[in-house]
Amino acid sequence: MTGASAFLVLILALAAPPAQEPAPGGTGSDAARHLIFLAEDRPLLVRLRVMCQDRPFEASWIDSVRTLHASLDRNGDGTITTKEAGDKSFPAIVRLATGAAVPPARAELDVHPKDGVISVDELAEALRPILGPFQLQFRRLAVGRTDALFDQLDRDKDGVLTRPELAAIAGSLRPLDLDDNEMISAEELEPFNSPAFTAMMEESSDRRARFATLPPVVELVVGESSLRPARLLLKKYDKGKGDVPGRPDNKLSPSEFAIDPDAFARADTNGDDALDTEELRKFLARAPIDLTLDVALSPQASGRATIRAGAGGVLPKGARVRQLADGDVEFAIGQVRLDIQVEQASTVAEDVRRVLTQRFKAADANKDGYLDGKERAALDAPRSPLAGLSEVIDRDGDGKIYLNELLEFGQRQVEAARGRLVVTTADQGRAIFGILDLDRDRRLGAREVMRTVDRVMSWDSDGDGRVSPDEIPYHFLVSIARGGVPGLTGEGPATAAPRAMAATRPTSPGVGPDWFQKMDRNHDGDVSRREFLGPRDQFNRLDRDNDGLIDRDEARAAVPAKRRDAPRDGGRP
Repeated sequence: MTGASAFLVLILALAAPPAQEPAPGGTGSDAARHLIFLAEDRPLLVRLRVMCQDRPFEASWIDSVRTLHASLDRNGDGTITTKEAGDKSFPAIVRLATGAAVPPARAELDVHPKDGVISVDELAEALRPILGPFQLQFRRLAVGRTDALFDQLDRDKDGVLTRPELAAIAGSLRPLDLDDNEMISAEELEPFNSPAFTAMMEESSDRRARFATLPPVVELVVGESSLRPARLLLKKYDKGKGDVPGRPDNKLSPSEFAIDPDAFARADTNGDDALDTEELRKFLARAPIDLTLDVALSPQASGRATIRAGAGGVLPKGARVRQLADGDVEFAIGQVRLDIQVEQASTVAEDVRRVLTQRFKAADANKDGYLDGKERAALDAPRSPLAGLSEVIDRDGDGKIYLNELLEFGQRQVEAARGRLVVTTADQGRAIFGILDLDRDRRLGAREVMRTVDRVMSWDSDGDGRVSPDEIPYHFLVSIARGGVPGLTGEGPATAAPRAMAATRPTSPGVGPDWFQKMDRNHDGDVSRREFLGPRDQFNRLDRDNDGLIDRDEARAAVPAKRRDAPRDGGRP
C-alpha cells in the first residue's frame, strides 16, 4: 500500500471551542473524534477531524465495506446471499482484518429487510463495532516517572540532572550501547525487556492490573454514554484526601485535577470544590478543546504537514508548537507534550503479496501452478490464516486456486484496510529518550546525544541549574495511519507498528559521496572518528566545525564536484 498522508494541519484552540466547533457532547456533522489523553496531572482533549480526498474519512470507510462486500460476492452479481456469507467466510474475513478471532457483533447479518440478501448497509452495521472507521490502540504505558536514560545520566543518583552530569553524556551512555554501534536504541533501554523488571511485575499483580486496565487515551464518543470516560478520569487522578491520604474518595479536587479553573467551577454544580462522577460527565459534555487536529489523507505519499494557529494567530497560554518534519509535529501545553506523526508510507500491500506468494508456493506440492485437493485443503486448514476462505478465493468456482486469485483476494483486503484509520498512542511518561529522539527512528545518534545538554537544560523551569523529574515534559507519542491486515502479516491483534514506535532497521541515508555512505556503518548520517578509515589528521581536516563528526555537507565539500559521487577505491576519500 502506498503512503496515506498528504498533509496535517494543527489548529490550536483558545480557552473554549469556537462557536462553529461543537463541544464533545454536541452532535456535529463532520464525524470528528474527541480523544482524552490522560497525562500525569491533567487530561488533554484533542478534537480529530480526518478528510480523505475532500471527503470525511467515514466515506472512505464505507468504500472499504463495499470492497469487503465485493470480496464476499463470489459470483460477482453485486449481491451477497446468506449462503455466500456462510458460517465461515464472514468471521474469517474479520479474523484477517483484526488478527484475532473477534466474534461479530451479531450472528445474523441479514436483518433489515430480512430478504436473504446482505446489503452494504447491513454489512457496515455488522462491521462497525469491530472494524469501524476509527481504531484506537496503544503501544506501551509509562511504568516509572523517568526512564533508564534518566537514571544513567544521573551519575550521583540524587534524582536530578545537572549540566556537568549532562556534559559527561558521551561517556555515561557507553554502557547502554550494548551492540557498540555508537547509537542508543529504544530496545537497549526498554524496561519491558529487562528480566529484573519482568520479575518485579510478576510480584505485583495490582501494579500489573493497573497498567493493563488504564489506557493512556480514551475516546469520548458523541451520542454515547460518558460514564466510562468519567470513571477513567477518577481512576487516573483520584489520589484521595482527608483522614486517609492516598485512599480514593471518588471525587477530584482542583489539586488532583489541574484543568482550567473556570471549567472546573462550571462543572462543580453543588459547589463543594470537588467533582464527582456526574459532575465529571457534565465537564466532559462542555470541556474546552485543547487542540483541534485536522488530518488530510490522499492515496499518494505527498504533500507537507503544516501548522497554523487559532483565531487571530494567538496560541493558548503555555502552548508551543514545532514542526519537526513533514507529517511530524510537536505540540506542548504546560508540562504535557504530544508528538503527532502521520504515517506517510506503508509496506502492507507488499507484505501481503509476499506472504500469500510464499504460502501458495509452499502449498503447491506438485508445482503445477494451482491448488486443488489436498493442496487446497492445506491452505484452508484450521490453523491457517486463510481457513474458511477457500471458496471466497476461488472466484470462478472451478475447484482450483491460482496464484492470481489468491493475490487478487489479498489486494481486496489491503484496499479495505485503507478505509480504517488507526490512531496509536504510546505513553512515554516523563521519559527523556522519546523527547531527544528528534528523527523518530527509536535510536539516539551521536548528533542527538551532543544536543542533549542544551535540550534537557531547557526544561529547568525554576532556573536552579538542576532538572528534576517534575520538570521533564509528560510525553505522548501519537501515530495516525491507515489499517493493515494483521491476520496475514502476523502482527497480532493490532495493526502494524507505526514507524515511530516499531523497532527500526537502520537504512543508509543514501546521500553524500560514496565513501561517506560506506563509512557511515550505523547509518546515522554522520561519520565518527571510529567509523572513519583514514588517518586522524585527515579526519580533522574534513571535520570543519570540530564537532567530532563528519556530516554529508563536510564530506561533499571535500570532493571535487566532477568526482563528488564517484566510487572510491577502498571506500576512502
